[in-house]
Amino acid sequence: MKTKLLLLLSLSVMLFACSTEADRDSPMWGIDFSDANTAGFAMGSVDKQLANTKVTYIAKSGTLTPVGESLYKLTFAFESGDILEITITKKVPSYNYSFPGVETENQIVSALLNGETLSLKESTLAIQPRSEENKLLTITTLRTLNAGDLNGTIGRVPLVR
Repeated sequence: MKTKLLLLLSLSVMLFACSTEADRDSPMWGIDFSDANTAGFAMGSVDKQLANTKVTYIAKSGTLTPVGESLYKLTFAFESGDILEITITKKVPSYNYSFPGVETENQIVSALLNGETLSLKESTLAIQPRSEENKLLTITTLRTLNAGDLNGTIGRVPLVR
């Protein structure tokens, strides 16, 4: 019995020593970092409504990538070739982001659609961990002055470096 216990203890110490802190769960996101090649597993859509027209963008890929101190970029590529990029700051463990935001809380900093800056009005974003998939679920509600409203849900988004 002592031998089995000692073996298990040694094995757990070796496994812990073999992984760096960056390889383990991201404490701020609740999931592990993934390879960039898992970006193609993203599923969902975003509707863009402007006046009486509605365009639905179907997700082709998606990633959440750190780009600076507490700064992240959420990027969606769509089947149509369009790209939506949302830059956020993560300062507290909450899943919610807003624009305009409070300096000490999670915020939406900016958003681009096909490289053009969106003039944001009151907007929200939720990014929720799905630990069973090791992916994130995103719920987007962007209200803009120049491009209408973008609303949608995209899941299976990996956190990548």
